[in-house]
Amino acid sequence: MKITLIESGCKGLESCLIGYIGGEIADRGHLVRRVIPARPNCFVQIILEGGHGLYDLESREHLEAPEVGLFGPLTHYRYDMEINGPLRTFSARLQPAAAGSLFEVDPVSLVDGLVPLTLPDGLLDELRSAPDWQSMAALVDHWLLSLSAGKACNDPVAREATRLRMKRGTIPIQDLADAAGLSLRHFQRRFRQLTGLNPKHYARICRIGHAVHRKELDPDLAWTALAHEAGYADQSHFIRDFKALTGTLPRDFLRGQTPILRYPKWDE
Repeated sequence: MKITLIESGCKGLESCLIGYIGGEIADRGHLVRRVIPARPNCFVQIILEGGHGLYDLESREHLEAPEVGLFGPLTHYRYDMEINGPLRTFSARLQPAAAGSLFEVDPVSLVDGLVPLTLPDGLLDELRSAPDWQSMAALVDHWLLSLSAGKACNDPVAREATRLRMKRGTIPIQDLADAAGLSLRHFQRRFRQLTGLNPKHYARICRIGHAVHRKELDPDLAWTALAHEAGYADQSHFIRDFKALTGTLPRDFLRGQTPILRYPKWDE
């Protein structure tokens, strides 16, 4: 599985967009299944070629991913991704509090789920015929900019949610509440309204997510070092959180997983 990171060329989208991902999976001649660990933020996925399914471990249902979908945060390991044949996707990674305002949905309703989206007429065809990832980014920039018009996100809790993401979940929640000028209880309530998650759980997912990404990029890194890097002083605490959010123990995580190649490499 090859992942390419693409930056937005539009400064006006910084409050709602982290960046883009181009994903490519070659046909391996058999069903490929990937674990989908917990993730803190929403993203829009556009399927350019092929298709994939999701296996819901709780309902034991096989779900078909929509051609264009808004995927919400995942609070725990719930889905496996199933790919049978080649797959090519283009995704927009959204800032923590962006999905609700951009797509006029309740962020809480998106948690552990997804909703189909409809692109403007002709945009899907333009994306599929675009010559490269950067050209696709320019097209989606224009679309997202039209959705964000008049919706500049100046909410102090949204700002602190983005800061928590950038610091990989390592900022004390009370510090974020103080910076937003709110009581802890009011901050926690507003954070959930905007992101769908409470800030403590959001931070926990960010920390484990960082460790997972680092291990995928460099399998030789020791889990003990990654736990410390993610802000865990207690190894047993790290293992408990890891199992809850990825469905497996750290030592077993990479077994049976198709390698992920990221270009350029990221560390978040």
